[in-house]
Amino acid sequence: MWGLYLHIPFCPTRCIYCDFYSQSDLSLQSAFVEALCRELTIYHDREQWATAPRTIYLGGGTPSSLPLPLLERLMQHIRSLWPLDETIEITLEANPEDVSPEWADGVAQLGFNRISLGVQSFSEETLRFLQRRHSATQAELAISYIRQAGISNVSIDLIFALPKGYEQHWSESLAHALTLPVTHLSAYGLTYERGTRLDRMRERGAVIPSSEETYVEQYYTLVAACQEAGFTHYELSNWALPGFASQHNSAYWDGTPYLGLGPSAHSYMAGHRWWNLSDIHLYIERLQQDTLPIADEEWLTQTELYEECIMLGLRTSCGIDLRRPMLQGAPLMERATPWIKQGLLTHTADDHLRLTHEGLVWCDRICAALC
Repeated sequence: MWGLYLHIPFCPTRCIYCDFYSQSDLSLQSAFVEALCRELTIYHDREQWATAPRTIYLGGGTPSSLPLPLLERLMQHIRSLWPLDETIEITLEANPEDVSPEWADGVAQLGFNRISLGVQSFSEETLRFLQRRHSATQAELAISYIRQAGISNVSIDLIFALPKGYEQHWSESLAHALTLPVTHLSAYGLTYERGTRLDRMRERGAVIPSSEETYVEQYYTLVAACQEAGFTHYELSNWALPGFASQHNSAYWDGTPYLGLGPSAHSYMAGHRWWNLSDIHLYIERLQQDTLPIADEEWLTQTELYEECIMLGLRTSCGIDLRRPMLQGAPLMERATPWIKQGLLTHTADDHLRLTHEGLVWCDRICAALC
């Protein structure tokens, strides 16, 4: 069992907070898709990837910026390599401004059954600050078009902990999101990643980050609102209606192997991690020469595997399974006891360590203490 991730690196413009690898030269799209098809073929011919993936996820970048004929070429090639079960989850990330009734019908016909929309906010002022290209109205229409095309699994992304001057829009934006026909919500506190335009704005004082108190308050507002709306909090930043948790992303958290293709994409199998070049020109060039565009690789040590098991398990509602072999012999319960006494961790009857409601915002600190 494994998941397939395809990084589609095209973005007409870059959002001020984004540090993912992307490329604005859309003239490269056709050559990129051909290179990606070649990369898929090379891996398919290797024994460990010969069976069909259990999930497929097109992320980016902006996958919805690919014209429908190129998406069709890509999906036809995947189906020529693997016999896909009709029930597997196939996700496409999209931006609202790319979604029309024709586009939604087209991707539904190609087999995409889950759409993840980069909405970020329903506040027009916040959207302008983040330099998103869509309006709140476009986001609502996009959800409607996707549902009308017969795709019932719709996820949206939201951002909280915005800089001072924009904080007040969060509660209204969240409340509005939960009135819409979506099945999944991912929400992230705004981060100031090195090298982004947002971080440079922070450095020169053009924006003032929200306080830790505001972050905590807005996060717990999110937790309570999603619970009231019937969403299950299955991972620190993810909520879903029953039956709609992301199968693909859940595989990342439980150690399932995944194959990441496209520029900058990462792959993982049994303690071995490798990643591609973050350069679309070199990526295309290497694959035209039938050479995989791998930038580097690493084999995780036992200590690193232990730490990843703690970090990934703690983020989920299932928690850390203390019965896993890599955790045996470690002084984990000794390290966990102070946090259990503070009511931030709980040791369950099925031998898991889970964050309590009060412990959610202390996940990183608790993780460091357990490692």
